[in-house]
Amino acid sequence: MAKILIIDDNHDLRDFFSILLKKYGFETRTATSRDEIDSHLTLFNPDLIFLDVLLGNEDGRDLCKEIKKINKNITIILLSGNPQVLSNYDLYKADDIIEKPFEIKEILMKIKKFIPKSPLLDDVFTNN
Repeated sequence: MAKILIIDDNHDLRDFFSILLKKYGFETRTATSRDEIDSHLTLFNPDLIFLDVLLGNEDGRDLCKEIKKINKNITIILLSGNPQVLSNYDLYKADDIIEKPFEIKEILMKIKKFIPKSPLLDDVFTNN
């Protein structure tokens, strides 16, 4: 089972991602700030991270670079409602972006792109 970490300071969005991803067979954890991330990286060891760019006073893009220094193999998808802060995502070592607001299918397609062996997602894309 693939593991996905959701890092966002918005409680509703974290809950939404958790419920959605569990429905499709993923194990999830959530975090709201830099302080919570280290233990998730070592103990949970996620395959993919959804990371909000604006985390209170923290810049998720800088956090993305820090995480990639620790483990360059973790896939990180940056999230933001501001397309300008997502424009140079590759400079921050992010693998992809999702602009808010988003469609559920977009989230699932991004996951499928980076975690191709997701049987429940196979069903979603073959039935449409």
